[in-house]
Amino acid sequence: MIEERFVFEGNFEEAEAKVKEAMPKAGFGIVWEQNFTEVVRNKLGIEMPKYKTLGLCNPKVFYDLYRRNKNIGVVAPCHLLLYENDGKVHAVLGVPEEYWDEEVMEEPFKKVIETLKEIGFRTTTGM
Repeated sequence: MIEERFVFEGNFEEAEAKVKEAMPKAGFGIVWEQNFTEVVRNKLGIEMPKYKTLGLCNPKVFYDLYRRNKNIGVVAPCHLLLYENDGKVHAVLGVPEEYWDEEVMEEPFKKVIETLKEIGFRTTTGM
């Protein structure tokens, strides 16, 4: 897995709001979100810490990837996981290695990393 891990020293709502405000300005729309906390609560009646995935997409990057690999839709849009643990908000940005196309993906991947850092996330691993 090609990934970068982050931590945010605020609350979950603040982290999510900052991501949702900053990503479109950086050229990445949030095309869907999956709130696993709600799914588990609604389907199983179990409370768990906040755990959500946001689907980030830059249409040009997607199209370039699609032209090179018709199966890219398996991992597109790019997934940004946000979750609470130990009183902190964690984030993980990742792409399975078998779908990593350095020529097309490296620059936008780094742009997302830079954007997260600009809004207060700090990296906990290196790419």
